[in-house]
Amino acid sequence: MHRAVFLCFLLLMVCTTVTSPSNSFGAADPIIESPADNGRPIVIKVGVYILNLVALDEASQTFSCTGYLTETWQDPRLAFAPGAGQPLLRPYRKQDIWFPLLQFDNSAVPRTLSSYQLVGQADGTMRYIEKFAVRLSANLNLRSFPFDSQELGIYVHPFPGQVKRIVLTVDPDSTGISTAPYTPLPLWSTGPVTSRSVAASASIDRTGPEASSHVVFEIKVVRNSEYYTFRIFVPLALMVAVSWAVLWIPPDDLNSQLLIAVTTVLTLVAFSVALSNILPPVAYLTFYDAFFLICFFFILLTVAEALVVHTSHRKFGHAGAVRIRHMTRRMLPLSFVAITLILIFSFIVL
Repeated sequence: MHRAVFLCFLLLMVCTTVTSPSNSFGAADPIIESPADNGRPIVIKVGVYILNLVALDEASQTFSCTGYLTETWQDPRLAFAPGAGQPLLRPYRKQDIWFPLLQFDNSAVPRTLSSYQLVGQADGTMRYIEKFAVRLSANLNLRSFPFDSQELGIYVHPFPGQVKRIVLTVDPDSTGISTAPYTPLPLWSTGPVTSRSVAASASIDRTGPEASSHVVFEIKVVRNSEYYTFRIFVPLALMVAVSWAVLWIPPDDLNSQLLIAVTTVLTLVAFSVALSNILPPVAYLTFYDAFFLICFFFILLTVAEALVVHTSHRKFGHAGAVRIRHMTRRMLPLSFVAITLILIFSFIVL
């Protein structure tokens, strides 16, 4: 008796499996192969919409962001005639149909997918949207730091297995950046998202080499330099000005002159150590590095001036020392301003 019941149950399960459709729309089998290309590549329109620029790390030269990745293409096999009262869009699952696999070439870690939507229109137009979070590598040019601007790039490329089959183009309607107050990076002003398509330079037929079609999205960001101006450059300039107090001390008072100059040098060194955590470590000189070295040089030059004036006072008398002191009172400030302007022109303007 129990064996007969078990056999009947097993027969019922087999019949249900055979007669059940494989998807919600009655298709016999999932359409997981790519559409017929008829000798031409499948055109995929790609868009990236940035929701939030999370962080920009100058030390590792990476930035993190969240957003939407949109892919649109045509698949005539999935066209349908909607009936009266039926929805005009049909949802699909990834495993049920073919869809283009895209990757971010410059991702430092694999992007995280939180949710997605895959729908088809009646004419076979397919649209895939995913919400992602990713950390990407960026080639930062920090020569003019902290008066710099950067182009944060997102390079979208097909997976190797689909490189021959598809060509990527930009979808301007789904490309952009949010205007929400949380979107910009701290201490940065965010501009628009620009995009460009890099067309395949090789043959796309079956016997030719693989195509290299990809799209590039770039986010323009400009550093807000006011923070660095008032927290770094103004204090550095004031330290140099304080060292010039030596120029108004009598030439014979060497102790007071050296006390001011050496104290300023030590203060500058301590200030540099305190700023080491917020400055980008790069292998070349930035504007800040050059300005700091100039400030350090002029403070040391003040120490040298005090020694020269005091020596002149002892060997040639008070009159000769005063003549040197009157000359350095004008030359040191003017030279500092002139060299600073040269640095601005060399590191920022050019």
